[in-house]
Amino acid sequence: MIKSKLKIAILSIIVMNGMLISEVRANNLPQLKSGVDYPAEIEDPQCLGINKEAYHATLMPYANLQEALVAKRHASSYYRNLNGQWKFNWVPSPEQRPVDFYKPSYDVSSWKEIPVPSNWEVQGYGTPFYRNLGYTIKRDFPHVMSEPEKYFTAYKERNPVGSYRRDFEVPADWSGRRIFITFDGVDCAFFIWVNGEKVGYSVNSRNAAEFDLTKYVKPGKNTLAVEVYEYSSGTWLEDQDMWRLHGIFRNVSLWSSPQLHIRDFFVKTDLDKEYKDATLEVLAKIKNYGDKGGKQQKLTAALYDKAGTEIAKGDVTGKALGAKQEEQLTVKFNVSNPAKWTAETPNLYTLVLSDTEGEMISSKVGFRKVEINGRVMTVNGVPIKLKGVNRHEHWSDVGHAITEDQMIRDLQVIKQGNCNHVRTCHYSDDPRWYELCDEWGIWLVAEANCECHGYDHRFDEEPLMKSAIIDRNVANVENFKNHPAVIIWSLGNECGGVGSNFVAAMKKVKEIDPTRFVHYERFGMGSNNPADLDGRMYGTPEDFARTAHDKNLTKPFYICEFAHAMFNSMGSLAEYSEVFDNNPEIVGGAIWEYQDQALWNKRDPKHPILAYGGGFGEAPNDHYFIHKGVVSYDRTTEGTHVKPHYIEMKKAYQWISTDFLDPASGMIRIRNKYQFISLDGFEATWSLSENGKVIDKGTLRLPRVDARRDTYVRVPYKLDSLNPTAEYFLRISYKLKEATIWADKGFEVASEQFKLPMNTPPVIETKSTQPIKVSQNSESVKVAGQGFALTFDKKSGFLSQLIKNGTNLLANDGSPKLHLWRAAHRNDDMWAYDQWEKFGVNNLNYSLIDLKVEPIDKYSVRIISMVKAVGKQGFGAYHTATYLINGDGSVKVDNKVQFAGLRINLARIGVRYLFDKKIDQMNYFGRGPIENYSDRKTGFDVGLYNLNVNDQYEYEKPMEHGNHEDVRWVNLSGAGMPSLMIQSDENLMQVSALPYTDEQMQDVEYKIDLPASQVTVFTLATKTLGVGSNGCGPRPLDKYVIWSDNTQFSYTLQLLK
Repeated sequence: MIKSKLKIAILSIIVMNGMLISEVRANNLPQLKSGVDYPAEIEDPQCLGINKEAYHATLMPYANLQEALVAKRHASSYYRNLNGQWKFNWVPSPEQRPVDFYKPSYDVSSWKEIPVPSNWEVQGYGTPFYRNLGYTIKRDFPHVMSEPEKYFTAYKERNPVGSYRRDFEVPADWSGRRIFITFDGVDCAFFIWVNGEKVGYSVNSRNAAEFDLTKYVKPGKNTLAVEVYEYSSGTWLEDQDMWRLHGIFRNVSLWSSPQLHIRDFFVKTDLDKEYKDATLEVLAKIKNYGDKGGKQQKLTAALYDKAGTEIAKGDVTGKALGAKQEEQLTVKFNVSNPAKWTAETPNLYTLVLSDTEGEMISSKVGFRKVEINGRVMTVNGVPIKLKGVNRHEHWSDVGHAITEDQMIRDLQVIKQGNCNHVRTCHYSDDPRWYELCDEWGIWLVAEANCECHGYDHRFDEEPLMKSAIIDRNVANVENFKNHPAVIIWSLGNECGGVGSNFVAAMKKVKEIDPTRFVHYERFGMGSNNPADLDGRMYGTPEDFARTAHDKNLTKPFYICEFAHAMFNSMGSLAEYSEVFDNNPEIVGGAIWEYQDQALWNKRDPKHPILAYGGGFGEAPNDHYFIHKGVVSYDRTTEGTHVKPHYIEMKKAYQWISTDFLDPASGMIRIRNKYQFISLDGFEATWSLSENGKVIDKGTLRLPRVDARRDTYVRVPYKLDSLNPTAEYFLRISYKLKEATIWADKGFEVASEQFKLPMNTPPVIETKSTQPIKVSQNSESVKVAGQGFALTFDKKSGFLSQLIKNGTNLLANDGSPKLHLWRAAHRNDDMWAYDQWEKFGVNNLNYSLIDLKVEPIDKYSVRIISMVKAVGKQGFGAYHTATYLINGDGSVKVDNKVQFAGLRINLARIGVRYLFDKKIDQMNYFGRGPIENYSDRKTGFDVGLYNLNVNDQYEYEKPMEHGNHEDVRWVNLSGAGMPSLMIQSDENLMQVSALPYTDEQMQDVEYKIDLPASQVTVFTLATKTLGVGSNGCGPRPLDKYVIWSDNTQFSYTLQLLK
């Protein structure tokens, strides 16, 4: 018996040990070996590619002059599109990949298909990552396969590999030509095989990778295989603030050229001292790709205008090229007074290059000259001002695989928002983007695909990374050097400082292209900055003005990121724009950033979310930081769901300003801030409103107002009779006379609203003649009049019932209470929210100090309620609310707030009502139609607006929103409910009407998870905290900060109107 028990115990130990060993093996992935389990190239930072073609300008051979003049690369007879459905296999780690998949005999018929271009995570493979800075693998340069901590998603998805396969055919009439394949973007590194033969390898996800397939292809069907790695040596230079998405995400193109091929060309334009006549210089590289010598080459460059008429021409004769030889030829000729290219006048010509072989290459050309004079940057001799955005290539439904239609929509939104500038953060964009910017008119800061924020300064002097840093900058310049839209090269973003690697990259950029200037924010400002422009990120308007005025600085000042637009933020843009306008030393800047980089997560169909960091369960991540666009994820620019930041940007950036000089005569000054165009293309109109309703309007006849000039015009409004209770506003509007590429006829480009300082007689308040009745018991005080009643709770001192026509408008526990905080704007409010939590501002305890009833006469009574609101650590407030209740249904509420404890910042000083949820409509006279705040309200006119409580712009992360500034009165109503009018005192009020409380919104991650609305939350404040941009930048400016200082304010409830 003892032996049997011993055997059982021993067997149990063996089984348990076996289970433990199995568990250990399961939780510890095998150590993978370079060159065995995965290709050694992916961990070699000096391996930048194998068998790749040298970088060159974006180009395409054309079959004839007609094709060349159209200059649509993908419409060429020598182009074939390899996009479409490819066979696809995904594995989480390289040792699991199908190693032999590239062989034509390998059967992939059972594989699923994936669209190319696309990101595989968007198609449901693997895990999307959001990171601002910091890598998603273990920091162990140069290794990318090292085992990270177990909480990393990369612990299991060590280095996902996507295997792509498709067949293609080479056109028969391409026989004897060179066959090339171009991948415009593959994230992150890839190998390519054709017909089972390895062609090459590429790293650098954002610049075109090109391979010569001539010796690998055959007549008829060919098999193309591409193996893509999520992580490689390129990962260390691609730590951008964005969703980390992978795969073949841009176009794949097959194209052909003659054996003697114009491999590259650089078009340089110059203007004379009067910026009138031009010279055009073309540096072309012609290469003999064949195995035999060629004949002497003649290169011809012909310039055509938009009508297709040849206006200038030049040629040059080169030598006969031997096999594999290359030479550079230069053609230079004069062009008489060409129409100039600027962002306001994007005049383009077409340059056609042809050679002895009959090859035709073409490019759009813009004539412009970029210069720096002292601290001022000029184009064509004119100081320019860049007002723009940072734009990531991202749409929430497709990730980074954006379409041309989406690019065009971005340009529409950007141009209509009065932006003239885009920084291509933080990499080279799709080649089509640059062509469109030439056509639409955008000043570009073209940034190289280089950011190592998570390894900050690590690669400044790292010899193993020098060639990669230079290579990415060379690629950026070589690819896009022929685009007039590009006026500044950027070496990258947030990599380090003035290290020798980046200085070497800058020198190489300037060696290739001496016609443009170089910016790199991390070089800083002053004597140690080797770049052409000084730069910094973020700061207050005063900070930037101080830099402009600094006499020790000698270079133009470019602000590559400012006015961080995360969630409910982007305050003081009007002040920034004013500083830009008033300081010629400031070239301009770009808001961070253009669009909310949300990514749809619909993997759970019942819980779709516009994900931010962690939304896919990825680790590590940077949580909320990705939702920070001027426009919403869907680029909405009209209606109730436009992101309010966009409206404010359009106003702050507008290029026509108006000053109201003399209300008596109606004299205004109109300033044309456009740098190159007159105001002839705009119609100016005016309207006069009385209490929000237009009572007169007309058209202004403008004289010619040239660029950077102003004029004076009288507005012929008349005020024949004055309403003593009215406010009068004059509005000036400027609209397009004709349609443009970016907007329809009648589109409003600028406006201004002015309040007329009218001297109106004082309003005499009429005394109520309707009696009221006051009744009390041990629990409450009730004041009743004809059709209304108010009840005050004697225990709390609060107004507990607000009855009109027999219906209580207040929800349960809906009494108006002192309200001082808000559900934090992430992350911009966290500097203040920490105080609110520390001092209990967000969880005040209310207790009655005193409740008095003071009858005045039979027509009115005064109820005085004094309540103590107690927080933490000695913070609190005494709120005295004095209700003057009249028989005519008016209730004037005088509020006195006296604070105790330390002086701290607050979100607002006001009261919050909870109304019956059926009260879901708000009509008001104030700023609208959508939300605005004290430091983000210039784009929102004072007017009459209707608001549906349940149909407002919402942030994906619930937070306080929907505020409206400078409100005169509000009328709350709902189907089957009595209405309630609320009027401000002379200081006006700030209001919001939302379906949720701050407490409900504060800790909920996604708006889909909010509970069903039970009430309408109405907040009335005499002061509101600005939004600022402290997510990455300054807090609200001092004038928009609210302190716990004693305050008084009044408002009036109108129960019978």
